[in-house]
Amino acid sequence: MKNKVKQKRIGEDQFLRMREPVLSLWPTGKEVNLEEAIEYQKSLPECKRFSKVLEKLRNEGRTVIFPRAGTGLLEDMIELVRSLAKTGVPLMPVTIDSHTRIGQFDKVQRALEETVKTGRNILNGYPIVNHGVKNTRKLVESCDAAFNPRGYGNLGLEIGIASGMTGVGPGLFLGFGSYRKKETLEECIGPNQYITRLMGYYADRGVILTADIHGLLPCGIFPLSVNIACLIVEALIAAEQGVKSLMPQIHFEGSMAQDLAWIRVTQRLLREYLDKFGYRDVELSGTCANQIPLFPVPQGMGEAFGYLNYTAMVAALAKVETVFLRTIDEGAGVPTAEAHTLSYKSGNWILDVVRPQNIQIEMKEIEIEERITELEVRAILKRLFEMGEGDIIMGSIKGIEAGIIDSPFSPNVNLKGNVLGIKDSTGACRYLDFGMLPIPKEAQEFHREKLAERERAEKRKMDYNVSIEDFWAFSKGKLIGMPSPN
Repeated sequence: MKNKVKQKRIGEDQFLRMREPVLSLWPTGKEVNLEEAIEYQKSLPECKRFSKVLEKLRNEGRTVIFPRAGTGLLEDMIELVRSLAKTGVPLMPVTIDSHTRIGQFDKVQRALEETVKTGRNILNGYPIVNHGVKNTRKLVESCDAAFNPRGYGNLGLEIGIASGMTGVGPGLFLGFGSYRKKETLEECIGPNQYITRLMGYYADRGVILTADIHGLLPCGIFPLSVNIACLIVEALIAAEQGVKSLMPQIHFEGSMAQDLAWIRVTQRLLREYLDKFGYRDVELSGTCANQIPLFPVPQGMGEAFGYLNYTAMVAALAKVETVFLRTIDEGAGVPTAEAHTLSYKSGNWILDVVRPQNIQIEMKEIEIEERITELEVRAILKRLFEMGEGDIIMGSIKGIEAGIIDSPFSPNVNLKGNVLGIKDSTGACRYLDFGMLPIPKEAQEFHREKLAERERAEKRKMDYNVSIEDFWAFSKGKLIGMPSPN
């Protein structure tokens, strides 16, 4: 079957026609007026422009927290973001509720009415579509910060941008691999191109919006080579549709040397591939280190503080502009405003003390991890371009079908799931099963030797059970998993 989507910019007339059915999905879509929204965006101060805040952080040598937060009622959401702003958060999240993400706006409306009636909030995020542009502008204007809607759905992001939000998460591989069960990558690319083309439309008129990109997240202990390759694919797709500002999110797995190496490789290769394909005017405005979704959250208060503060420290040493930290109560449910404040005060203490020291970390282990990861990422991208005959979208679609792009434990049935990760004795992630990934022979031998070292040390076979033990280890304050005592 011939693929309908390709790596080609959507024409302006075609794009404007595509918007009509999107804006008709709910009455608040009528509040979106592109030309008025562009002028509103241009009126925003620099403290509300995501790319400008990241640029300022980079120039000042600072790392700040970019949290996740959302609640149902507008008044509660305003109170929440104001409390976050008081803790020094300049990049403000608006986490969209689950029903809105999948277009169940009728259910959202009933939930909002029930919340008002009973006083019990039953939404797990901010219902941006039902609140619409007028109300959401009240949220954006409630504090001096740059806003970013955390969620998916073309109408929701249309409303978010028109409301004055300047960071956007298009979420191609994140949505496909972590939030979708049956949709193919091809089916997910269409909505992604819509959002990135919308961002390009604004950019053509002088409004720069920042796309934060995740790549394909490993749903377990797994090296980030596939993730980084998919980050680069996402960047190329966004750039082709006219996006001019990107913020890659790199997800920590727990080995400091490996996490630092992955950040360096991602930053370097993103710039290289964007330049190679003619997108030299696309800025890498900043980098976000990310604590999710790789480990279960520690259940004890002390362990939860330790987990978030360790992540903050590694982010500070990596000299990234921002870092996502989980709150101390996230393992128990939707975080409270008090938990947000307490968690981020703790994380900020680390960031404010460690980051200004400008510590330079040069380790042989980091250099080795960089070299191996780069070999793997380049090999994956090379195969994708070959399979797509130069079209990275076509190559990625075929790559999913062939297992060239793969991840363990993904909820999406279209991923093969023929790969598996595990840790070596130092806590670094290795491949236990390469599946059909085109990992070069040198890299394969490196991973096997690292696992052989652990087998000799522990006198047991590295297998699926050990991989599961490793998955739980970090939340228990351990680098690697150990068998439960009999």
